[in-house]
Amino acid sequence: MGRMKEFCIDLINANGGIPEGMTIEDAVRMKELEMYNWQEYEERQERLRLQHIESANPREIAKKIEAEREFSKTTGEGKAGENSEQ
Repeated sequence: MGRMKEFCIDLINANGGIPEGMTIEDAVRMKELEMYNWQEYEERQERLRLQHIESANPREIAKKIEAEREFSKTTGEGKAGENSEQ
């Protein structure tokens, strides 16, 4: 129980209180990751969710990338940092 108490104290200090919407599952996962900042944890969870979607639908991702390339060629616009004349 002492380690969980220390984790809770660190979590509260890092976030200025207990984050709204946080579940016990989130707390356990954050403890496993030794992660205390709620915003960083949510961003990590979102990246993992997107990676899972991409790995489950690789053809859809390839279609999306190709469509973005075609769009940038026809409009002459590209994403920041990309060269539209690839």
